[in-house]
Amino acid sequence: MKTTATPNKGLAMTVVVKNTPETTTSSLLRTDPLPVASLLGCGYVLAGLVGIFYVLPALWWDWLSLPRTPVVGALLILAMVVAAGAWVFGAVRLTAAGSPAGTRAGVFCGLLELLIIGLVTCGIGNWIEGTSFGQSQPAAGIAVTILVGVALLGAAAYYFFHLAFKRSLILIEEQGWFSFAPYKKSQGQRVRRGTILGILALVGCGIYTMLAHRALETGSQNWQVPIPFAAGHSWIILPDLRFTLPILLAAFAIWFAYRVVNFPAFADFLIATEAELNKVSWSPWSKLKQDTVVVLVTVLLLTLFLFVVDQGWAWLLTRVGVVKVPEQADQLDSTKELPW
Repeated sequence: MKTTATPNKGLAMTVVVKNTPETTTSSLLRTDPLPVASLLGCGYVLAGLVGIFYVLPALWWDWLSLPRTPVVGALLILAMVVAAGAWVFGAVRLTAAGSPAGTRAGVFCGLLELLIIGLVTCGIGNWIEGTSFGQSQPAAGIAVTILVGVALLGAAAYYFFHLAFKRSLILIEEQGWFSFAPYKKSQGQRVRRGTILGILALVGCGIYTMLAHRALETGSQNWQVPIPFAAGHSWIILPDLRFTLPILLAAFAIWFAYRVVNFPAFADFLIATEAELNKVSWSPWSKLKQDTVVVLVTVLLLTLFLFVVDQGWAWLLTRVGVVKVPEQADQLDSTKELPW
């Protein structure tokens, strides 16, 4: 509290000034909830994948020591499906419980960044291992590989917490790629269903061709990357490509076909297309039969006319001598050059 006196013709005026304590908040303490929620979501997804596809089979076969029979294998698949259902249910509940806008897009981008960083780090580490420097000084090669991985993680984390990246995540999620909500679901239904069937048919033909030609049986059984300086151990990204890749492609095709017809710009185009189709006046069945007969008769008459004209010109040009028909002996001799 501070009091000041102001002289004004013998009158004293008191001014009271309240001193408010200055509070400073560091920018480091103001944590944005979107990147944090996205990183937690990445951890949840990675923990679920490791638990379902690695920990559960290891416990099933090694810890329980169950016999490797088809019935026990089917029970393992059933247990994995139940665990995956519980995992997906938990993910849906967590994202619906007041998560920041852009969280689902952030989780997807975070997992994609981790995959790219892992592949790049392993590629650089394997290249270093193959050089004379990596073979003569493996400890230094391991240190350089770890340093590259940490640098890539630091760069990804810096960009992940950037404001521009946050806006991009929110924009991607607003487009509906990570949502089940339809866009104008009561409009353009026939054209949308036809588009979905076309996409599924196209991808289904591709999957069938890939399986029929056994394209996945010629290479490695798993999608794996050698871990540098790990004595031949590999990082299995996708096991059993013969089964997992077609399943993932089919699941991606179903999700993409559903979401692309609900993408606002494309959905509006499909709605406008169906509106234009509704303006077309379709011919009745009797009119359609009559027009078909007219078209077929016209094609037949044109064919007859062209045949007569062709034969007439051939006869005339042969008689005049412009065109000379080779003799039978010349036709049998394929090495002899024709007159024309």
